Amino acid sequence: MGKGQNEGGFSQEQLDMYKDCFKMMDINKDGVIDKNDLRGAFDNVGVLMSEGELDGLLGEISGPCTYDNMVKMFQEKMAGEGNDSDDLIIQAFKAYDIE
Repeated sequence: MGKGQNEGGFSQEQLDMYKDCFKMMDINKDGVIDKNDLRGAFDNVGVLMSEGELDGLLGEISGPCTYDNMVKMFQEKMAGEGNDSDDLIIQAFKAYDIE
C-alpha cells in the first residue's frame, strides 16, 4: 500500500475527489446514482448515452450505485489486470470539473 493510502488502496485526496464527483453526478441528491442521474450527468458534458449504455455502466456496480459501492467497484477494477489505470479514472472524473 502506498504512502497515504487507506486499506482500499486510495489516498484520502482520491476519496475526497470521488466523493465530490459522486455528489455532482447525484443530480436528485438522494445518495444513489440512478439511470436518470447518470443520463443527466452525461448530458451536462454533452454526451448522449443510450439506455443500453446507461444500463451497462450501472450494471458494473454490485447493488445500488451509492458512493461506497462506487468506490468498491473502483477498487475491484483497479485490482484486476488490464483494467483502468488511476490516470484514466481521474481523467473521467475531471470531465465533470467546473472551470
